[in-house]
Amino acid sequence: MEALNWRKRIGLITNSGQVITEPRYYQLAPPGVTFHTSRMLNTGGSDGIIRMEQNAPRAVDELATADVDAIAYCCTVSGAMRGFTEDRAFCDGIVERTGIPATSTMLACAEALLHLGARRVVLTSPYVDSHNEHEAAYLRDAGIEPVLMRGMGLTSGKEYCRVTPDEIHDFCLDAWQDAHALTPDALFVSCMNYDAIAAAEDLERAIGKPVVTSHTATLWRALALAGIPDAVSGTGCLLAETR
Repeated sequence: MEALNWRKRIGLITNSGQVITEPRYYQLAPPGVTFHTSRMLNTGGSDGIIRMEQNAPRAVDELATADVDAIAYCCTVSGAMRGFTEDRAFCDGIVERTGIPATSTMLACAEALLHLGARRVVLTSPYVDSHNEHEAAYLRDAGIEPVLMRGMGLTSGKEYCRVTPDEIHDFCLDAWQDAHALTPDALFVSCMNYDAIAAAEDLERAIGKPVVTSHTATLWRALALAGIPDAVSGTGCLLAETR
């Protein structure tokens, strides 16, 4: 058996119920890129997220001991609840604590949309309206206007991960068509336990505009922070370009 070829190691901090992120990232990883996860207990709801956040320092320190090259905090809603300014400070705090470059999913999503020139977006998710409203406020503070928001109204990670890519595709396409007259620049599909990355490329073909998902944006930014320029095919235009 050959030795492992560690070009770079990327640390992922996920909530305990996430089951989509690691399998998809291992399918898509450029050669020599590995992922190493610290998980935080999430019992559900906004209160569960707040309690989960108390474990962030422990999760960060665990990954630092693995000598990872970048850290990605993989929970979209928790970043949105912090707000744009505080979330950016949170990521800066990880860097100060460990010396390791870091991003959050929500910060990566905002940066990806701005990178693609998207200032007006359709926001879709599996969430209830309150989560979408937190994300919309975050995006506005980053200079991005959600012209339409639509969630499936699901309330748990166990429900989010069971939605199929085909169902996500159709749900997002319906939302986009309803927003067509509002001239959006891109579609943003939120949630790290929602398999939208599998539908992103087909959605791009259908709408003729960029599609950014929580997974594509987080991977795009984490690879950049780790110094990996490789293009990743099959997930839409964001990852298809080199960094």
